This record gives sequence, C-alpha cells and structure tokens, in this order.
Amino acid sequence: MKKLLGLLFFPTIILCGCGGDSSNKTPPPTTSSSSSSSLSPLSSSSSVVTSSSSSIKSSSSSLDASSSSSQAASSIPFTITSNSFVADSNIPIKYSCYSSEVSPHLKWDISSDAIKSFVLIMEDKDATPIFGRPYVHWNVYNIPASTREITEGATLRAMPAGSIEGTNDDNVPKYAGPCPPQGSGIHHYYFSLYALNQETLTVNTGKAMMRSEFETKFANQIITKTEIIGLYKY
Repeated sequence: MKKLLGLLFFPTIILCGCGGDSSNKTPPPTTSSSSSSSLSPLSSSSSVVTSSSSSIKSSSSSLDASSSSSQAASSIPFTITSNSFVADSNIPIKYSCYSSEVSPHLKWDISSDAIKSFVLIMEDKDATPIFGRPYVHWNVYNIPASTREITEGATLRAMPAGSIEGTNDDNVPKYAGPCPPQGSGIHHYYFSLYALNQETLTVNTGKAMMRSEFETKFANQIITKTEIIGLYKY
C-alpha cells in the first residue's frame, strides 16, 4: 500500500513517491511474534505477454474435460516455503517499505508433466477497508515450468529467466514490501503461486492484477495453487 496509503495519515506526502524509496520512512518498532492470527511488476506501459488465442478458447466438451482435470489436479502435492520468513509469522522489517525492501526468498515443490508455467501474486487482503480492495504487492508472470525457486532480492535483477514482473498497486513493475499504515493492525500478506497448463498468458503488465481477478480470468489454465502467508504490523 506504501506511500499511497500514507496519504490517509500524512497528507503532505507526494503520491508520485510510491514505490521502493524508503529513505524518508522511520523504521517501526519491532513487531511482535506473539500473535497467532493467520488469514492472508515490466513497465507502467501496456506491455503484453503474448499467447495463442486458440489455447484460451474451449468448447463445452473441453470445459467438462477441464473440470475433471482440475479435480484430479487438486490432489497433486504442491507446497511453498521461504527462508526469509516463517509461514503465518512476522515478515522481518528488511523485506518491508520501512527498510531496504528486499524481495523474499520463495521455494516450492511440485511434480507434474502438465505444468507449463507458474504465476505468483502477492497481495494484502487487510488493505480492503483502506484501499477498497486487496492491495497487490507483486505480480510475476511466465515463470518457467522448470523453476522451483525465486532467490532473495531477485526483483528487477535476478528473476527466473523468461519471467515478467507486472505492475503492482504502487504503479511500479517490481516487488513492493509490506507497508501498512501505522495503527491499522496486523496485515496478512498472501504469496499465492499458480501452476498453469499454458506457457504464456495474454496479460496487461501495466495493471496490477488481484488474485481473485486472475483466478476468474484464467480458470481454465490453472492446474492447482499453493500459498504462504506472512504477517506485518506497524
């Protein structure tokens, strides 16, 4: 949510400052790990990831087959972990907008010949009362099917070859760290990873895409999904 959300509390902050610049932010106090609650870009231009339109169309009979395939896919073991934070626990300040905003390490495990690519979407559901909808912090498309890891600090410089970072809700094509407004409570950050049956997707990378929007638009391409949740409070 970054500085955009900060406007709700500090009107003198300039909107165009949204992004990874945290030079004027004062580090928050150390977050508490005692909470057990658990819920939860290429450029700003209209860059498009291409794909064959025929691969997106399907007849009613193929939709029936797809439904059966989806049910079978739900049984495929798919897990995601991180060396940067523990699931359902606090995300360290170094990964937030209040510090160096390093993108976290992510690693997953899945085995299926049907997988052609992956998509990663990170969003903050607890931003809804403030922003009007979940706040998208990271969109990554066309992650190669052979990929099983995104290294720490990879955003903009060391992403898996072929993958594309889409614009987030800070209007920049990169990872945006947790940045909840002071006093807004614990925010839950969902890192959702989707295994797809299609190598590339037609996506407007200049617009942030929420998880719900992605799941609706590409329902026929999603084989299965997994997620890891991190917490942050200012």
